[in-house]
Amino acid sequence: MSGLVLATGIWATHFIAMLGYRPGFAFDFDGVTTVASVLVAMGGLVGVSQLLIGGTSRLRRLVAGLASAATIGIMHFYGATALKAAAFIEFDMTYVGAAVAVSSTLFCVAFYVGFGTASRLRVAVSTACLLLAVASVHFIGMTAMNVIPMNGFHAAAWAVDPALLGAVVAGGVIVIIIAGALAAGLDSAIAGLRFREQRKFSLLVNAATEAILIADGNDVIVEVNEAAQTLFEQSEASLIGQTVASLTGLDRDERCTKDSDDVFVRVGKTEVPVAVSARDLDDSGAGLAAISFYDLRERRRNEEHIRKLAYSDQLTGLPNRAAFQKALGELWRSADESGQKFSVFLIDLDEFKDVNDQFGHDAGDTVLMEAATRLRLTFGAEAIVSRLGGDEFAALLPDEDDDAKLVTLAEELVLSLSRPIRHGEVTVRTGASVGIAISNTHEGIIDPAGLLTAADRALYAAKGAGRRTSRLYDEALHELSEQKRVLEADLVRAVERKEFVLHYQPKVCTDTRAILGYEALIRWNRPGVGLVMPGEFIEFAERSLIIQDIGRWCIYEACREAAQWESGLSVSVNLSARQFMDPNLNSTIRDALRRSGLEPERLELEITETALIQNIMVASRILEKIKKLGVKVALDDFGTGYSSLSFIQKFQFDSIKIDRSFISTMGTDRKSQAIVDAILNLGSSLEIPVVAEGVETEDQARELLLRKCREFQGFLISKPKPIETGAFSPRVAVDKAS
Repeated sequence: MSGLVLATGIWATHFIAMLGYRPGFAFDFDGVTTVASVLVAMGGLVGVSQLLIGGTSRLRRLVAGLASAATIGIMHFYGATALKAAAFIEFDMTYVGAAVAVSSTLFCVAFYVGFGTASRLRVAVSTACLLLAVASVHFIGMTAMNVIPMNGFHAAAWAVDPALLGAVVAGGVIVIIIAGALAAGLDSAIAGLRFREQRKFSLLVNAATEAILIADGNDVIVEVNEAAQTLFEQSEASLIGQTVASLTGLDRDERCTKDSDDVFVRVGKTEVPVAVSARDLDDSGAGLAAISFYDLRERRRNEEHIRKLAYSDQLTGLPNRAAFQKALGELWRSADESGQKFSVFLIDLDEFKDVNDQFGHDAGDTVLMEAATRLRLTFGAEAIVSRLGGDEFAALLPDEDDDAKLVTLAEELVLSLSRPIRHGEVTVRTGASVGIAISNTHEGIIDPAGLLTAADRALYAAKGAGRRTSRLYDEALHELSEQKRVLEADLVRAVERKEFVLHYQPKVCTDTRAILGYEALIRWNRPGVGLVMPGEFIEFAERSLIIQDIGRWCIYEACREAAQWESGLSVSVNLSARQFMDPNLNSTIRDALRRSGLEPERLELEITETALIQNIMVASRILEKIKKLGVKVALDDFGTGYSSLSFIQKFQFDSIKIDRSFISTMGTDRKSQAIVDAILNLGSSLEIPVVAEGVETEDQARELLLRKCREFQGFLISKPKPIETGAFSPRVAVDKAS
């Protein structure tokens, strides 16, 4: 359209000017020549426009200038021959040559200066040269034309009246110019739309976090986004023209088949982990493909940070329990394959709870951080030191199974952790107990869990030995642990098979010599062993929930048997600290009384101070519920625990039992006598009956009678025996001499 508008504009200028020519004689215009001349202009200048659309190099612009000059020259001089009159027309070739030369120069300057520039001055110079080029052809060309009148008139094959031709030319040019303007507007609108769409696409592509490369069918990069320039640290100009394979080190097949977590691309001398995605642009028609690269460095840094948080203790910076378990498993597999042994240390800080209670949790944090530092220094770089939680630490020592060295190292640990720790203006002192176990040294250590269990048993043994010491899990400890394990397993079976029996020891009144009731004492009729006393198994049962099952059976059995005795005889059942805190205790007592038919006041539960001190508020609520059932409550082993008089004040006890340790030493220890006197006087003042336990000699009985103790219990009266053996009757009178 630009070629057509320019051609018709110049042609109209030429012919409208010729229409104004007045030679003084009649003339017409040949229509064929006129139409041919406009077609010459159109063809030549449309060709020039196509030449420049294909490129604007210097050579193309020079050729375009010369072609334009030739087109306008041919159009002018050939179009002038359309004039048909009674005259002879000839051209002065000098002026013709001048017109062609001037117009060629001006056209070349116009195209050379004006294309590819935003300078207003250069555009103005180019426009002026273009106008002068057209005008030079016309005016110099008209000067070259000589009209010589002669007789006769050359008739035109298709004569066109000048007035009609002027109207047609003017109208046609106006139509073409309007069409050109509309086309230019449409082209501008389409160009603007294309620019906006390309701008949107460019913004979208550049907003992507992935580096995007567009490659042609030869794997040559033809387009990139800003993320690609950032990732590969190169400019757009340097990236375009390279092949994707040479830039990234990945050929076409690798880009489509490699796992993205294993792909690395070269950025300078650095290998960068990326996730790769390749997609063919099928509708491009040029075999284009889009390859995106997602930089995984930031994600991997975040993953590493999360992994560090997940496997690190935030206070001490040591690996946490999860990291320790993972390291233990890996070390076990490695040692299992190589045949090497390794050791595990479990370290527990002594008196750490007292530090928190006395100095606050900030002091406790200081102790933990200092302990972590000392553990690192003592173990060295080869060990894996971890904090399991609270005041528990652990360490893995690879390739070390020398007992003597391990014990020496443990002693150094205990010594190091026992040194004072400064917190602000106060000095904090703690200690440590250490348990050690070596892999694959005993039949029970067959996996990481067994190794940890062995170390934990060694730690428990160290604590039982008085703390601030260490213990290696050796053969003796292994045998003892196995015995305990077998004992615990047999206890579970004993509950299921009901292998327990109750023996009863009477409690008598010193005034009437009559039996007031019996204390139920459990015995274990262990198969293959015989009768086992409670001191041999209650401690193990206390460490697990088995004690609750045993205690529940004792309540049911004691109530069942006592319901068959003479009316008025009571039965006492001991409650362990764990059983006392059983949330189902109240319902158990109620159900046992209902099933047996025993009057509630005939059942007495004996509770130690240890059970009460664990949680006084909870203990108070539990005792209140028990008392509401009508059951009696006795404070057992008074004087050996905390012996807080507030217990007597807060809780409504039906009796107090003096511990046997004071009764046995009463005759030889004045302090024991004083304690017994104090307890008896306290009971008398509060009108609470006091029972003396462990009365074994007549001298002890005599001393207690002199101190007005009203109730006895002990071997002097009778040893614990089953009721059904008939060894003693529920109402046997006690001999006065005894």
